[in-house]
Amino acid sequence: MAETGSRDLSLWFADGTNYAGQDDLRARKARFEAGLAEVYAALPEGGRMLLEYKPFEPAFYATDLADWGMAYVHCLKLGPQAQVLVDLGHHLQGTNIEQIVAFLLAEDKLGGFHFNNRRYADDDLVVGSSNPFELFCIYAELVQAEQDGLPGAKNVAYMIDQSHNIEPKLEAMLLSVLNCQEAYAKALHIDLAALEVAQQAGDVLGAHEVLTSAFKTDVRPLLREFREAEGLAPDPVRALIEGGYAQNNTRERGTATAGGGYPT
Repeated sequence: MAETGSRDLSLWFADGTNYAGQDDLRARKARFEAGLAEVYAALPEGGRMLLEYKPFEPAFYATDLADWGMAYVHCLKLGPQAQVLVDLGHHLQGTNIEQIVAFLLAEDKLGGFHFNNRRYADDDLVVGSSNPFELFCIYAELVQAEQDGLPGAKNVAYMIDQSHNIEPKLEAMLLSVLNCQEAYAKALHIDLAALEVAQQAGDVLGAHEVLTSAFKTDVRPLLREFREAEGLAPDPVRALIEGGYAQNNTRERGTATAGGGYPT
């Protein structure tokens, strides 16, 4: 980190067990804590340790860092330079990720995201492709936290961590960025004052309508205008395809990827 000028050390551990009785779970926790403490003590000044969690895979009985609560407790013990990294795909079905984000923001322990999307458990799909409302609600929490002046709201690392096996990789990555931009732009349309009034009045459906109204806003024309004003292509994906960058790159390299690639 010191040599490269990196601020964040992002860590995910695949360690765990497959069978009950395979190992002492409390002893594993103690060893895990000792290892993290050693690395934490070596962090350069201003550096952060971001702890990522995952409920399973490759371990199927017990994973050493299985959920956000475990990661949060470890970070509390380590100190202020340790924060939780939320990977959108690393959650069990039905998990309310935006609530986790809100909790960590309130505790100043949200370090960053690995953006992707899941249909079942850990699918690593293009972010926003399977559940765009969830992505919007996550950005809604970030926007509200920033408006409320929470210190950690502007210190979040945004990363894309996806597995593109059947889709063209560059288009998939670009689409991921565009989906994040749209979710953020929609979240900026939330009438926070009206939302607070409805919440304080106990107006359940009124508060929900304020949120869903912003989600239903078509922000694509606005984003196209913004890109044109900045001298950028209004439709980045089309510009990438028509520009032939990926095909030219493939020809220069002389190979094609096994999945999501282009023929030579």
